[in-house]
Parts: sequence; structure tokens; C-alpha cells
Amino acid sequence: MMNTNYYDASETWKQELEHEGYEHHCYSTKNLKKIKELGRVWQTILKITKITPPDELFELGCGGGIHLASLAVNGFEVHGIDISPSVASRAKNYLEEVGKFQPIKASIEVANIFDYESSDSYNMCFHFGVVEHFMELSQRQQIWNKLYSLTKPGGWIISVVPCGQHFMRKLVKERSLGGYNIPEIDYSCSLHKEEFENLSLQCIHTVPHNYFGFFAAHPSLVISKIIYPVCFIISNITIPYIPISEDIKEHWAQTLIVIGRKSFI
Repeated sequence: MMNTNYYDASETWKQELEHEGYEHHCYSTKNLKKIKELGRVWQTILKITKITPPDELFELGCGGGIHLASLAVNGFEVHGIDISPSVASRAKNYLEEVGKFQPIKASIEVANIFDYESSDSYNMCFHFGVVEHFMELSQRQQIWNKLYSLTKPGGWIISVVPCGQHFMRKLVKERSLGGYNIPEIDYSCSLHKEEFENLSLQCIHTVPHNYFGFFAAHPSLVISKIIYPVCFIISNITIPYIPISEDIKEHWAQTLIVIGRKSFI
């Protein structure tokens, strides 16, 4: 069980999203076609891991179900948990709407990862923007251990977090430009890699992602509306192929994709 003397990001999340947020819909085949398009982050993850349908995937903090839906319509079997009953309810409605246009294998339950127990195991366990809200290392270690136990031998653990090292990070946090009032740790490639190494994961990849994406939230309209789109397109085409270290690239990245593999033994 989690030490209750710690800041509990789970409870803050429930309060923030009790009445609104993370609500998606699928009303047409046109919507379905859009849902089926895997974004750059998933293209990167699937290229590295070689995971293919109908592999089984687990999401921690599934929110409105946007990742589950996209993966499910692409043939994966998916299951997600979320601490918020309200958010989970919206996500279930969304998956039901998607299922009216294409049969999918997807399920969601309300659960706290610290108490979560399951006999199921998965080819991949992942989260988007969840673990960084747990400020204490011991809390994050508990989460990683849970995900490790849910991952099949040879399976993958995926973590997508805000990059805590880019040059606009201070402004983003001071003005809550990320859209939340929930505290976050400032992840770097090296810090996250160390946490995965302590979990005894193998084949660890740290991938800075969405270069200059943070400009979209800049309070200056010149930067957010004019400089951002040009800078974003050019940098995301060129920077991934520049032979410099990830510790340098992370200063320009909005997010980090961190990938590790559980041993087969």
C-alpha cells in the first residue's frame, strides 16, 4: 500500500476530472478512420518493440480511452485502468461507440495501481503522462513493480512523460501551461533510464519526442501561432537524425518516450 503521508496524485486526478475532461466520441466511419490513424509516438513505439496484433496491451491511467481505442481498432486486445470512476465511465462510452462501427476487444475498469491485482499478463504495459505525477521515488518504484508483474516475459514497458529539461519548462510549470495543476517531477533521459535499469529492464531506449511542441502553449501569439508550426515541422524532420546525444536533444523535446524490455527468464 502507498504511504499516505505522501502527496497522493491519484486523489488530485479524481477531483480535477470528476465533472469534465477526457471525453471523446465516435459518431461516424469518418471518425473511425481518424481513430485508426496511429500517431508518431505509436509509430515510434511499435517500430522499436515490433509488437503486432493481436498482442495484449495494458494501459495505466487510460483517461478517456483514446489510446485504447486507436490500438483496438488496429487489432490489439487492450485493457485499461483509471482511478477516476467518472473518467472511466466516459472512456467506456467511447469504446462502445467505436464498437458500433468495428468490433474491438477492449475493456476498462476503475482501479488504483497501488492496490491492483490481476492474474492476467500482457505483451506491453504502458502509460502516457501518469507516473511523473508521483513525486516520491518509492511511489514510482511501486508503480514500476506493478507494471513489471503484469508484463509477460519478453514483453515491454512503455513510459511517455513530459520532458523536464527543455528550455521552456520553467515557464510551463509557473503558468500551468500544460493544462493541469498536478505537480510533476522533471524527468530527464538519464533519470528515467536509471529507474528502468533499477527494474532490471533490458534493451532500454530513451527517445526525445515532439521537438519544440511546447511552443504551442507559449503565451505569445507570435510564437504559438507563427513560429511554432514552422519550427515544429522542421525540427521533427531533422533533429531525430542528427548524430548528437539524447542529453542534448532533450533540451528541445516536449516529451520523452522511454522503452524497456522484461527479461525472457
